[in-house]
Amino acid sequence: MADLSSSTPNAAQSFGRFLSWWKQQLTECIPVNLRRKMARARRPAMWSPTADRVWSAAGALDQSRPLLSSALAQSGGSAALVIGESNGFRRQLEMPLAVQDRLQQVLGYELDRLTPLKPSELYYDFRVSQRNLSAGTCTVELAAAPRMRVDPMLAEAKKKNIDVNRLLLAPDDVDTPLDLLKTAKSAADEGNQKRTWITPALGGLCAALAIMLVALPLWQMRQYVLELQPIETAAKADAEVASLIQRQLEKQISEYNLPLARKHGAPLVVQLLDDLSKRLPDDTWAQSIEIRSVPNQKGKEVVLQGETGSGGKILQLVQESPLIKDPTFKATMTRVAPNAERFHIAGELVVAELPKALLLSDASAVMTIPVSPAATAGAPTAAKASGTVPQPVAAPALVAPAPSPTQNDASKKLPTSAASSLPATAGGGSGAAVAPALSAPATSEKRP
Repeated sequence: MADLSSSTPNAAQSFGRFLSWWKQQLTECIPVNLRRKMARARRPAMWSPTADRVWSAAGALDQSRPLLSSALAQSGGSAALVIGESNGFRRQLEMPLAVQDRLQQVLGYELDRLTPLKPSELYYDFRVSQRNLSAGTCTVELAAAPRMRVDPMLAEAKKKNIDVNRLLLAPDDVDTPLDLLKTAKSAADEGNQKRTWITPALGGLCAALAIMLVALPLWQMRQYVLELQPIETAAKADAEVASLIQRQLEKQISEYNLPLARKHGAPLVVQLLDDLSKRLPDDTWAQSIEIRSVPNQKGKEVVLQGETGSGGKILQLVQESPLIKDPTFKATMTRVAPNAERFHIAGELVVAELPKALLLSDASAVMTIPVSPAATAGAPTAAKASGTVPQPVAAPALVAPAPSPTQNDASKKLPTSAASSLPATAGGGSGAAVAPALSAPATSEKRP
């Protein structure tokens, strides 16, 4: 591996030397006049601060003019700066041909020996002027100038708006590859090349930060969504179960409240009969009491027919009943006996106040409490042993208002035969309930 790595530079050096030799041979094949014209065409404009002379671009070296009379002083531009031989030095050095490819490094050490200045304190350049292949040597022309002398000239050129693109010791060096600024440019280029990675690195870092600012919140939100999915699934299942239980409870509550609403929606016929029997006087008896539905109305109508000996106050007595609203005569009263008149009164049945309906919050009252078989089987035996019989709980019923103290309770009770012949359905039933006639206690008076 060591031999291979050492042989690679030798091959490259040999190829470079071959190209240089080939270029030199081709150049020598060109006629001299043509070569001079080509070199002259490549000449830049030159300015010498020490001699105050200006050479125009592609002009002859023997044709120069003062700076003030040139276009360079008027508009500025690019030019080569000629500092003069007195401000620098030129040396011819004999170097081995083997160091031809490393002349800049070798001359860096030779400058410390040839001058008291360091390479960093000089503007310098070199060129190989001759090669002796038989002796294995080459002649190197070295041109250098102290920076402390050249820098004021560069500053003056900058003030005059002259862009210095080349630094020469003498005007004749314009046709040679010498350029004292070359080493300084090479060092600056190397420094720039060393720092060229900073801008792409900073750009890449900014791009990475921007991607992180966009991608990191999205990734965190994705992780948060993934963590919430099991919770959402469980909550959804619980919500469905709760919704099903709620619908079941609402159905049970509606079924529980329906019979109560029907039961307490209107007073019982027995209550109505009891109230009327307490209010009607002794000379009054009812032949029929009818509770029927009225078309196109929600309420029910109470129709009362009978005979009375108190025709003047029969309507007032019926109006005092809290179970009949707005009673009126359906027909005029007719006298059927000297002391009896027939009446026909109708009024609206008062709807009783419903009990408080069972709410969803009271659903525990609807739920059935499971009872063990042992407790159910032992309940009758325990009741017999204790000698007590459980009594059924009576349903809530509407209570008729108490009669006035002036009325005779004993004379207003219904006969046993009339009470037993009443239908068992409540007045709030679906059909009309017709009760048989209520009569006052029998008397010896006969009707005509």
